[in-house]
Amino acid sequence: MPLPSAADIQLAFGDIDPDLWESLSDDQPLPLQQHWAYGQTLKAIGADIQQLTLSQSGTPIAIALVGKRRFYRIIRMNSLMRGPLWLPGVTKDEQAAGLKALRKHHSPWRWNFMLFQPELADTPEDRAVLKAGGYRRVMTGYSTIWTDLGPSVDTLRASLNGKWRNQLTKAESSGKLETVIGGRKQHQYAWLTDREADQQTQRGYQAVPIGLVPIYAGIAERFAKGDDSVGVMSVTALAGRKKVAGAIFMLHGNSATYHVGWSGDEGRNLNAQNKVLWDGIVALKERGIRFLDLGGLNTADGAGIARFKLGLGTDPVTLAGTWL
Repeated sequence: MPLPSAADIQLAFGDIDPDLWESLSDDQPLPLQQHWAYGQTLKAIGADIQQLTLSQSGTPIAIALVGKRRFYRIIRMNSLMRGPLWLPGVTKDEQAAGLKALRKHHSPWRWNFMLFQPELADTPEDRAVLKAGGYRRVMTGYSTIWTDLGPSVDTLRASLNGKWRNQLTKAESSGKLETVIGGRKQHQYAWLTDREADQQTQRGYQAVPIGLVPIYAGIAERFAKGDDSVGVMSVTALAGRKKVAGAIFMLHGNSATYHVGWSGDEGRNLNAQNKVLWDGIVALKERGIRFLDLGGLNTADGAGIARFKLGLGTDPVTLAGTWL
């Protein structure tokens, strides 16, 4: 049987159809940037987001969210971040053909550019596939940690870094902390977005887009009411009645992203953020969430946060980068 080629792949752009995400494998992590609710959130703030479907002989093999912008009426700039999402059963050869077809469609010779950040590891094999597809790397890869929440709670706890686990035990045994799990209602997590905004102002940096949180929660309430796998989950650590630490998780299908984390001085003294993240993991498992994206590693400006995330005991992965 001949290998598939780019000519065998059809591309179709259109409106976002959440039902297609039901066809994805439960055994593969789903990045936030490629979940339909994130696409609807960006559309709600004015972005032009379209769903791309790649098909072979009329059968879909992949879906993706693509951002579209136009400059001077003739220059088209597209962005595809952390996708596409391959449907179950698609072979490596079909994936390679799909990537090549995607590159041929977005031709700089027609002023039709695409910034492509695939959810591929930065390995020689995956870089070779991209180069064979006609792509050229313009930016090095982003690093993050994908934690598989499938194992039992006991197994996950045993895999924690020893120092991290000891800090968690101290937080739990102090008798001074209580955690509260919140959902989509803004009053349950607004204090955290306020703290993060203040922190960004004080330290002069811009990190996670905190303004998307209430919009994303609203999209989930509108399109996925009653579905606990889409939306927002917050964890608040209380010392008495005082909020001393907390986190916001964005939920997207079988996966979640650690979006915002904050701890004050008292929370740090009590190792509260260890308890926040751990109790969040347990709550995510109870909701049926299989994978947790810890939201990127910045070992230069955020070395302490990076060490905290690495304490979960999962090896980081560096993605292949941004390609044109």
